[in-house]
Amino acid sequence: METKDLILRNWRDSDAKALYEMCLDEALRKSGIDFYNSITDSQSAIQCWMNDSGFKVIADKRNDNFIGFISLGGMNRYDGYMEIEYAIAAPYRNNSYAIQTVKRMLEYGFKEMNLSVIAAWVRSHNRASISVLDKCSFTFEGRLRKHARDKSDTLCYSILKEDWERKICKMDSLLHSANIDIRIMNYDDIPFICKADGDESQKNIAYLKRQLDNQEKRECTALLALYNGTAAGYVFLYYQCRWGGLSGHNIPGIVDLIVFEKYRQKKIATMLLDAAETIAKQHCNKIYLDVCLNSDYGPAQRFYIKRGYIPDGKGVYYEEKICETDAVCRNNDELTLCLVKEL
Repeated sequence: METKDLILRNWRDSDAKALYEMCLDEALRKSGIDFYNSITDSQSAIQCWMNDSGFKVIADKRNDNFIGFISLGGMNRYDGYMEIEYAIAAPYRNNSYAIQTVKRMLEYGFKEMNLSVIAAWVRSHNRASISVLDKCSFTFEGRLRKHARDKSDTLCYSILKEDWERKICKMDSLLHSANIDIRIMNYDDIPFICKADGDESQKNIAYLKRQLDNQEKRECTALLALYNGTAAGYVFLYYQCRWGGLSGHNIPGIVDLIVFEKYRQKKIATMLLDAAETIAKQHCNKIYLDVCLNSDYGPAQRFYIKRGYIPDGKGVYYEEKICETDAVCRNNDELTLCLVKEL
C-alpha cells in the first residue's frame, strides 16, 4: 500500500532497531503505545507481526526509512468492526504523515476488508492524535474516565463506512494535483487560515467558526485549499442556499470563494469550484452564485462566465433584491449579478 509520500509494507527483522529506538520516546509511551526494553524484545514482537495483513510498517517512499507503524485489529474482521492504532517516530511528526497513513488504512479497511466501522481509542491529553482523527472525519463517541494505565481519560472515536464514502472517498478522487490539495475544512484549521489570510481578527475567526458550525448541522460543505501544505483559500457550498438571487429555491449556492492573494493564478479557484460542483451535483442539477459588479471583481466575472455560469435573467440585485429600472443603488459589494450553471 502507498500514499503520496509513504509505503505501508510488511515487517522485516531489520526493523527491530528502529522500532526499539522509536519506543524510547517518552511522549509516545505516554500515548499508551506498547514499548520494548531491548532490540531483542522488538525482534520477538516483529516475528508475530510479519504475517498480519492489518499491521504495517510506515516507511518513506524515497528511501524506505522506518517512520512508524499502523494497525487494524482488536476484533474479528468478519464482525465488521476493527480498531486503528498508529505511531509516528518523533523526527517525522507534524508533516501530514499520520493523516496520509490513517486515510490509506481506512481505504484498506472499508474497501478491501469490507468493514462497517473503524474505531480509535486515544488518551485525552494526546491532542495531536485527536487532531488527526478529526481531520480524517472520525466522530467523537464518548469518554471513559481514568480508563488508561496512567489514570487519564480515554476518548473513543469512530468512523462508519458510509461516512468515509461521503466525506473522504468521494472527495479524495477530486482534490489533488502536483501542489494543491482540496479537503474538508475543520475547526483546527481556523488559526492557520487566518494567519495565511493575514486577518487574525476575532471577526474573521467567528465567521469561519460559524460556517463550520453550519457544516456540522449538514447545511453546507466547507472546502479548504492547501498549496504545498499551506492554507491558500476556501469556499463554502450551501446545499439549500439562503443568500443571493436564488435563495429559497432549494438550489446549492457558492458562498465566498476566496483565494489568498499570493496564491492566485495557480488554478486553486478552479479546483475549489471543481470540488464544490461535484458535491452540488449530488443534491441538484444546478448551482448558483452571486458576483459583485464593481471593477474589483472583473477577473472573477470572467472566470465564472468561462466556467459556464450565465445570468439568471432577472437583471442585477441590490442588497439581495432585484434592482428595478431607474432604482437608486451604489456600485459596492451589495450590487450583484446572480449566475447559474447547469450541472
